Amino acid sequence: MPYQMTNGKWRAKRMINGEVKTKVFPTKQEAKKWEVTQDAGAWAVKSSTIRTVSLLDFANAYLDMAQERFSAQTLREKKLAFRYIFKTIQPTTLPDILTPAMALEALRRVSRDVSGNAANIVRKNMLTAWAWGKKFYGLPPICPFSEVEKFPADKHPRYVPPEEDFWKVYAVARPQDQAMLLLMLHTGARKGEVFRLLWDDVDLSGRKIRLGTRKRTGGGMEYDWVPMTSDLHDSMIYLKLNRRSQQYVFASRSGNPHCRRAFLMAGLCKKAGVKPFGFHAIRHLSATILAHEGLDIPSVQAVLRHKNPNTTAMYIKSLGIQPDRLDAVFAKRKAPKVLPFDAYKKAIST
Repeated sequence: MPYQMTNGKWRAKRMINGEVKTKVFPTKQEAKKWEVTQDAGAWAVKSSTIRTVSLLDFANAYLDMAQERFSAQTLREKKLAFRYIFKTIQPTTLPDILTPAMALEALRRVSRDVSGNAANIVRKNMLTAWAWGKKFYGLPPICPFSEVEKFPADKHPRYVPPEEDFWKVYAVARPQDQAMLLLMLHTGARKGEVFRLLWDDVDLSGRKIRLGTRKRTGGGMEYDWVPMTSDLHDSMIYLKLNRRSQQYVFASRSGNPHCRRAFLMAGLCKKAGVKPFGFHAIRHLSATILAHEGLDIPSVQAVLRHKNPNTTAMYIKSLGIQPDRLDAVFAKRKAPKVLPFDAYKKAIST
């Protein structure tokens, strides 16, 4: 039975003898008609002839799937990869006649026009897309892009601020933004995880926070409970007493959740007089602090919620974790200017 996708189009699906085929149509009626016409005989005839699906057809089907399963940022990267490829290779080209030489020329153009790193990212996305196409669209078993070796690429290390610069930025931030920065430092949370954080995800009595991410295999939202340090626990209570939204932990004055806040960190860094750094640099700083304090890779991996320990190792280059272990690390790192908790602490202590 066809189902409607988020972009309004309809995806038809048919399984015969364990083989699944799908196709996207603008209307439900067209999708149902296609499903009815599919049978084992028709598939046998098609499989004995040259495939008629073009690279553009395959790309559109793959991107439709990606839109359903992956984050907006990942979808943009995949769209850009096909856009680069189609600058050199005609979209009407059949996958059967796509050669490694054609793939090489397309990637070389990306390397020349953009960078070797960009070409490698396009290559990676094409390998992933081709694997999906083999499964659902009968693409040739060997991806032409896999025959092309990776391009030389200069790797520029991500700037991780000194810890004192973080606290300088923290000191000039407003109370709600101080709480957000503290959450990022003490949990290693990603920007998107923080922006979509709900009050239902904050367990004050259990001293833990639930963070959700799509940056894992499959693209579905996955959640992990992360312990709160004592200072972070205090900041969450302060925020709840002064919340702008009944639903979102971090919200604008109108009560709506933040989406990007692209200029916040630049403004705070300028005000604090430090070299600019972004939200994700704070996640790297968290990993660096934990590593410097002697936590092993599995422990840091548990905090950052990486599935692959190699990813954690890259972060710290130079969950069995309990809140008291994090407190032991972060308790020594008090901000030069803290949130205005004094009045609230007096209130709850009496």
